[in-house]
Amino acid sequence: MKKIISTILFIFLLIQNSQAQETEIHAREEAHGKLKHHRIALIWGHGYVPKGISNPDNPQVLIIPTIGLDYEYFFSHRFAIGITNELELSNYIIETKEFNELEREYAYVGAIMAMFEVGHLFILGIGPGVEIEKNHNFFVGKISLEREFPIMGEGGWDVTPVLAYELKSSNGHGVYDALTFGIGIGKRF
Repeated sequence: MKKIISTILFIFLLIQNSQAQETEIHAREEAHGKLKHHRIALIWGHGYVPKGISNPDNPQVLIIPTIGLDYEYFFSHRFAIGITNELELSNYIIETKEFNELEREYAYVGAIMAMFEVGHLFILGIGPGVEIEKNHNFFVGKISLEREFPIMGEGGWDVTPVLAYELKSSNGHGVYDALTFGIGIGKRF
C-alpha cells in the first residue's frame, strides 16, 4: 500500500512540476515573445570610482559618464552569454595601494559575461574582462544585475536599467573598483 501511495504521489509531483514549467515558459514567452537568440543594447551610464580624483587639488566624489554597446546570445530564455563594451568619457586619476597616482584617460572596459535570469526578467551576469587605457591596462572582474522592461508590441525592444560592479586588478592585486548605473535600449532579434 505504501508503494502505491508513494508512486501516486511521485506521479502527481511530476505532473505538477511539468505544469509549473509550462506556466513559467508561457510567462517568459509573454514577456519576451518567442525565443529570439540575439540581443543588442546601447547603454548610457555613470560610474562611481571611489579611489578616483578628477582634480588633485580639490578631491571630490568622482562620477564619470559612460557609453556602452552590449551583445548577448540567448541559449534559452534563462541562459545567455554576452559581451559588454564600455567607454569611460572622462579623464581622472586613481591612487594605487602604493600611493602612486595613475592617470586614466578615456578607458575602454570589455568583458565576457555568463548571464542567468534569476527572477522574472532580472538577469545576473558575471565574467572576466579587461580595461584598456594608454597608461596602464587592468584585468577586470565584473558582476551586473539588469531588469528588462519590454516595450509593448512584437518588435523585441526593451528598456533596461543596469547596475554593474567592476574590480580592476594588476598582478593579482585589486587596485581599484567602480560601480556603474546605466539605462539601456535593447533589441532582440
